[in-house]
Amino acid sequence: MEIKKVRSIGIKWIFVIIISSILIYDFLSFLSISNKPNNFPQERGGVIIVLTGGPNRIEEGYKLLEGDYGKKLFIAGVNPIVRESELIKIINPNNLLNRNLIFNCCIFYESKSHNTKTNAIESFKWLNKNEHDKILLVTSSEHMPRSLYEFKKNAPEIKIEPWIVKINSNISLINFKYTKKIFTEYAKLCLTRLKYLFRRS
Repeated sequence: MEIKKVRSIGIKWIFVIIISSILIYDFLSFLSISNKPNNFPQERGGVIIVLTGGPNRIEEGYKLLEGDYGKKLFIAGVNPIVRESELIKIINPNNLLNRNLIFNCCIFYESKSHNTKTNAIESFKWLNKNEHDKILLVTSSEHMPRSLYEFKKNAPEIKIEPWIVKINSNISLINFKYTKKIFTEYAKLCLTRLKYLFRRS
């Protein structure tokens, strides 16, 4: 009986170690994507897609458009109560004529989506309708892994280059608010994976 107990405990510990190792590896992969340095796309001419929900994302997307790293800027998940004039003010606070012209010709947005999954779905609809297959995806560091996952699931034909919006270069896991965001986003990513897994089965 004692030998059986020892074996049972040993098997349980092995199982715990294996699961823990998988989770640690997965979390480190999550951090690697979150902290990956931005690389300017080698192929220009795609669409810059900004996912709303965090500071400086729209402004960063516009800078990329102005730098000719994309031909169009598509903003996904604009709050329905936000008017177009308010959106223009974010991009063009000084009311410069050339920026107004750029907004009219090259900036598009949608207000139907309300989370990361629907961001991906609505973006794909627009990309498909306008015959685009390359995007520069703009969002925050902690949000990027889940965003990439949702886009790969809902827009599998699209070639995606990530672009992380840097808020504060001094932020680290020592910062409580940042740590909370990181673990919350990792939990959301795990939950999202499970949803797709159970839906498929």
